[in-house]
Amino acid sequence: MTTMKKRAYNGFGLRASGSFAVNFLCAWDRRGREVSWSGIHLGLFSSLQEFADVIDIPLLYNFTARALGKARNILDRLTGSSDFMTLHTRMCEHQIRRAALNKNAPCLMFTEYLTEYTPQSYLYQDLTVDYLMRMRVNPRLMKYTPLPPRVRPEKAQARLEHTMKVNRTCAGLFTMSEYLADDLVRNSGIDPAKVHHVGGGCNIDTSRINTQGRNGWRFLFAGRDWERKNGALVVEAFVKLRRKYSDAELYIAGPSRVPDEVSGVEGVKFLGLLGYGELTEYFNLCDFFVMPSKFEAYGIVFPEALIFGLPCIGKDTCAMPEFIQDGVNGALIHDDDPDELAGCMERLITDRKDLKAYVAAMHEEYLRKYSWSAVAERIVKVMKDDGF
Repeated sequence: MTTMKKRAYNGFGLRASGSFAVNFLCAWDRRGREVSWSGIHLGLFSSLQEFADVIDIPLLYNFTARALGKARNILDRLTGSSDFMTLHTRMCEHQIRRAALNKNAPCLMFTEYLTEYTPQSYLYQDLTVDYLMRMRVNPRLMKYTPLPPRVRPEKAQARLEHTMKVNRTCAGLFTMSEYLADDLVRNSGIDPAKVHHVGGGCNIDTSRINTQGRNGWRFLFAGRDWERKNGALVVEAFVKLRRKYSDAELYIAGPSRVPDEVSGVEGVKFLGLLGYGELTEYFNLCDFFVMPSKFEAYGIVFPEALIFGLPCIGKDTCAMPEFIQDGVNGALIHDDDPDELAGCMERLITDRKDLKAYVAAMHEEYLRKYSWSAVAERIVKVMKDDGF
């Protein structure tokens, strides 16, 4: 990833060198750019500078916008409902109309903003509003998605109509996953020529890869959302595995507190919430990665683990099959069955030589495919092919 110039990291009116211009419309996280959308915004922003003159259009930084946002949050808590980001979207659209955009350049945005610039705008997402709305018929899974549980029907319908209008009006739609690209065409009715699967990039420091400390028995789980990432299932399966392989260990990173299922389980090492730098230590130490999430919009942690040489276990849903080929570089489970998962974990141990050899042979390919530089290059190519 290209390192951002010191003069550039000021958060306002940023321009980077390049012969091709792109307006970057982003509501950066107030806590810092590095944490915005788990580093995705910053990773893509930095790498786009390799190929374009990136014009930073930061949204929602002014005092009025922040005050209104806080007021909206208070009202949501008092009423027990959500406006489904309606106010957020309207405020950003107002700011875009007043922003100093390069009017001859395409725009890259991450939320459905409907303005006079929408026909020259591209939307980059891991999920779409219409996809989430269709999941409302499956309450069992809906609680694991970003869709607010209490949205008034009229608000939900208005947001859906707004989204569909943007999707049909914009220049193109970039998706992180193949399954979302397919959904946009098959279920949302978007012109296939406008839908582009460009993937996502990793945020880890690959220069720190050092696998000398591995012993062939360690599994790593890394996810903050214990329930959605199926942490309890992993522990239950590990207990079964441990009865046969007493040397096996499970390292758990992500949750800020010790989950009830972890307490007193032999062979489990609870690490808590770790930063990327700290997590790298355990990517190096462990032999396998296991996270069979109940719902995963994309799951960049899987290619991160593969880059570090860890065969992976996931679930055969969402984007996980795009990263994991069962029996080739890991395993996929079909149900939330601890016996099935324990069997997959055992397979990784017994087949580790072949699995690790394949993953190691694919190292350079994984680095190339899952880099922000590669994603940025794909995005710019689409924009140029479209005539910008």
